[in-house]
Amino acid sequence: MENKKMASKAAVICYSFGDLASQFVWTFVGSYLTIFYTDIVGLAPIAISAIMLIARIWDAVNDPMMGAFAERTRTRWGRFRPFIAFGCPLLVIFSILTFTNPAHGTAGVLWAAFTYIICGMLYTLVNIPYAALSGVMTEDADQRNKINTSRSIGMNVGMTIVNALSAILMLRFSGEGAEVANGHGYLMTAVIYGIISIPLFLIVFATAKEHVAPVAGAQTKFSFKDTFGNLVKNKYLLIVMLVMAIQMTAFMGRVGVTAFYVTYCLGSFAMISVIMTIPTIGGIIGSFFVPFFAKKIGKRNVLMGSMIIQGCALIMMYLSPFDNLKMVIAADVIFGLFNVGFPMTLSMVADSVDYMELKTGIRTDGSAYATYGLATKLGNAIGSSVGILIITAFGYVANQEQTASALKGINFTVNLLPAILFIVGGLCCLLWNMTDKDADDIRAQLKARREGSQTE
Repeated sequence: MENKKMASKAAVICYSFGDLASQFVWTFVGSYLTIFYTDIVGLAPIAISAIMLIARIWDAVNDPMMGAFAERTRTRWGRFRPFIAFGCPLLVIFSILTFTNPAHGTAGVLWAAFTYIICGMLYTLVNIPYAALSGVMTEDADQRNKINTSRSIGMNVGMTIVNALSAILMLRFSGEGAEVANGHGYLMTAVIYGIISIPLFLIVFATAKEHVAPVAGAQTKFSFKDTFGNLVKNKYLLIVMLVMAIQMTAFMGRVGVTAFYVTYCLGSFAMISVIMTIPTIGGIIGSFFVPFFAKKIGKRNVLMGSMIIQGCALIMMYLSPFDNLKMVIAADVIFGLFNVGFPMTLSMVADSVDYMELKTGIRTDGSAYATYGLATKLGNAIGSSVGILIITAFGYVANQEQTASALKGINFTVNLLPAILFIVGGLCCLLWNMTDKDADDIRAQLKARREGSQTE
């Protein structure tokens, strides 16, 4: 492929700012909203579970629709960039509102449901177009890997900052001498993160350019039937959706309940910063090696190996005695160093989009990347909602010293269950039989087709 349209170096680097900004919003929500609902608002675990699962059922419809709408949008800024610029302030407002509790009883449950569901919809509005950008910023496969690695670094840097500072900030805003965060601590931390995230999103809007566009005359009218039809006919997208759903349930779901493990099993709210920061630092280090290994052994094999090793690390953590911090931290380091699968899933989504365009003539960047956002939110919600039900079944009681059974349930939910999911997800990668050379050949054929349509 000659004369490939490629992203600038600045655009590749600045693309990471979008996921950095997302972590200030969504990682904080995902990490602390469940414990905020139980320990601050006082919601019943069954109510929390219902809110999160209802939100995800709606997302299963809303996310592909948003992706389809975005990919059919035509503006002077492109198809996807405007949603980032105009949606990010609304996302910030509702991410802050989720950490408010102005009512009690039924009204409190309704307020929590309203703010959480709208926040999830706004996350969709911003992040599906953001994710889709990685597939249209360049025609070069290696640069796609670099763009998605840049995003992974931004994700891990954002998670590092959020995980390192959140407990400190929440305690600081909770008043002098506070040992556990109060409602004001949660709210002010959400405000600070929200303010920081807006300019980061706007930098992505300013630097990213869309170089890959649908063939002239491609479909622009939205059809609910066609959107879902194109998704389910794309076998490679279905495979990567399956892997992502398992991967995100294991990773993001675990994030949603890790605070319980650190607070009650390890016995220190302040240790949340350490235990949740180590994997993200490891992920940053590991991400620098991803393009090299992806080129050597292929995207699928990097993804499969990373997930299986992460699963083994969590088994090690599960077996660690709560007072053996050296063993816990060693497992945490291994888990983090191999937290490098996300760039590969994103690049594989791009490959599946190219495959479907060659097969049908329809390019589905937005609706395909909607599956990534949906998998993220599904993982977060399933992990948090099912997780809180599991630990409650084992005897967890908010703000109390936990029984041996409750501690066992928390350890199982945070470590062993995600470990099993990571290993299963890694094995599911064997279903993907498109080689990287096959993907390059598909892009070459698409480029020839586009150039032919332009000369007609």
